[in-house]
Amino acid sequence: MDTPDDSHIDAALEEVGSFVRRQGDGDYFVHHRERYRNDLATVGGFHRGGEILEIGSVPCHLTAALRLLGYPVVGIDLAPERCRPIIDRYGLALRHCDIEREPLPFADGAFRYVLFNEVFEHLRIDPLFTLSELNRVLADDGVLMLTTPNLYAIQQIARFLSGRGFGDPLTEFAKLRAIGHMGHVREYSHREVRRFLAYSRFAVERVDFHHYYYPRTLRGALAYVLFRVLPARFRSYQVVLARKAGPSPALAPLR
Repeated sequence: MDTPDDSHIDAALEEVGSFVRRQGDGDYFVHHRERYRNDLATVGGFHRGGEILEIGSVPCHLTAALRLLGYPVVGIDLAPERCRPIIDRYGLALRHCDIEREPLPFADGAFRYVLFNEVFEHLRIDPLFTLSELNRVLADDGVLMLTTPNLYAIQQIARFLSGRGFGDPLTEFAKLRAIGHMGHVREYSHREVRRFLAYSRFAVERVDFHHYYYPRTLRGALAYVLFRVLPARFRSYQVVLARKAGPSPALAPLR
């Protein structure tokens, strides 16, 4: 397939955003739209044909945009039924799996590409098992795209120095009941992410840092200036591209 250009990406996001707004859930999409745009552009830079496995698809905004752009994508989620309207609207292929407790329901080496976007920080039981499964289902030399918040984003450092910690554990654990999955258990520095990936036999090829959302407020304007003055490593999100370098240590799920 031809690599989608910016206009195709924008059109796909506009379509998904319009549907999400009609469902009454547009705030999350607006906040993450530019992240989706960057993710889609990144996928276009490495995809050379073949099926994509997306881990943690809900709310399925990115899944739907990938589908609209012609990418063959299969999604995995803890409870995909939460997104029935968007699944039905775009004919999405989603499978159920608890990725910290169950093996992925695919054969060894079944995919050339795995997207693991905004999931790592939610894992609360066994991220090493999860990474071992991602390695298993990737073909030799397959590409893993991992995105996750940056522990050392400047706003996180400011929060810590002001005595508020790196997050609100009560709010994050409450999400288990409110939305059906854990909030952020732990955010990581890029060095910590590299250590996890090296242990699981992934070779990191590129790490980029981004900040995506600037509300039209004084705070948003200040953030815009700040993130352009500071080094990139203080931005909010890290985007990691890695290749399978060999088989991961074979790990069984914890019981």
